Amino acid sequence: MRFALPSFSPILLLICLCTSAGIIATNVADAPNGPAATDFQVHFIDVGTADCIWIHTGDDGIDGNGTLEGYNIIIDGGDAPNFGHVDGYSTAVEYLTKNDRLPVGTTIDWMILTHPHADHCGGLDNFLENYDVLRIVDPGHDPLNVDAVPGTERPNSAYGKFYTAASTERVDGVKSEFISGVANGTDWNWGDELKVRVLHSSTEIMEHDLNNTSIVLSISFTDQPDAPSFLLTGDAEKAAEEWLVSEYGNDLQADVLKAGHHGSESSSTTEFLEAVRPKHIVISSGNQRFSGTLLPSAKSLGRMDEVSGRLSLGTTIWRTDRGDKTPDLVPRGEEAGDDTVIAWVKDEKLSIKYADNTPQPLAYLPTQCQARTQSGAQCTRNRSVSSSYCWQHD
Repeated sequence: MRFALPSFSPILLLICLCTSAGIIATNVADAPNGPAATDFQVHFIDVGTADCIWIHTGDDGIDGNGTLEGYNIIIDGGDAPNFGHVDGYSTAVEYLTKNDRLPVGTTIDWMILTHPHADHCGGLDNFLENYDVLRIVDPGHDPLNVDAVPGTERPNSAYGKFYTAASTERVDGVKSEFISGVANGTDWNWGDELKVRVLHSSTEIMEHDLNNTSIVLSISFTDQPDAPSFLLTGDAEKAAEEWLVSEYGNDLQADVLKAGHHGSESSSTTEFLEAVRPKHIVISSGNQRFSGTLLPSAKSLGRMDEVSGRLSLGTTIWRTDRGDKTPDLVPRGEEAGDDTVIAWVKDEKLSIKYADNTPQPLAYLPTQCQARTQSGAQCTRNRSVSSSYCWQHD
């Protein structure tokens, strides 16, 4: 990703090309109108500093032939609508119901909770209430509160609401399958054309961090050997990444990486990025403080830039906080819903773009805060550098 243009940041220049043209560089098909029904597609829905992914496998219109079955998969459901947090379910459903992508009341074949934090499970109980969900999976860790009461015994907690809804879900009178805990190396059948493998899932906390229980999924194609691959990491942090590198090494390589933990400093380690060698990195984040820290971290973005340049990867970063403004403590307006990223595969070619096709300002540095100040300038993150900084960095 290094260019002979010293006045441009390498990642900046590539992102400018991507957002002005809609599609970028190597092995990317020119499909500006979006995916067709027969295409494998992944929608990284902009739900602020939280995660919600909708996957739709290709559909050939022939039911029961084992391939291109048109399965719908929801991975995480965004946050619950608490003060200062984006309503994950409402934001996701606004996107999903537009153009009848996934109308309320239709079937979700798989629901996956990567780990039991509120910004991932907070909206799933509403999905379970309003959609027919056939199969539900979580990593099997029952989180304790400060009084050591497990989430399954706290029905008003985010995980408690999810667990109650998941364990009682029925479709046409038949109890849905609820899998609490899944073994590493488990393969899931999402159609004969796909290889879907659970690389990591833990019922036990690693390094004192619940994020490291995250289900990590690898998705590739069985009938298209040169087709792009995807690595979806939930909130996996350094300990989980180290385990993945030691277990799989260069087999982790993927074209599209969903960055762990919203691009936090404790995720996207150098060794992990070197093993994955991603062409595209999607960061699900919003312009609001998350446990006291604004994500994504400048340090993790710097590692992405450094590894991409050193290994000549040409990595493009896609952020769901692109150009967000935060006028006060309550997210609103552009805080969520406008920066969903769609990736799809057709004839072994990857296309990827922002769903709304709206380019971001060319001067925006992807390694800085994405907020605009009242003057219209990009936030510098640091008031000692200039007078352009948003309220988050005041």
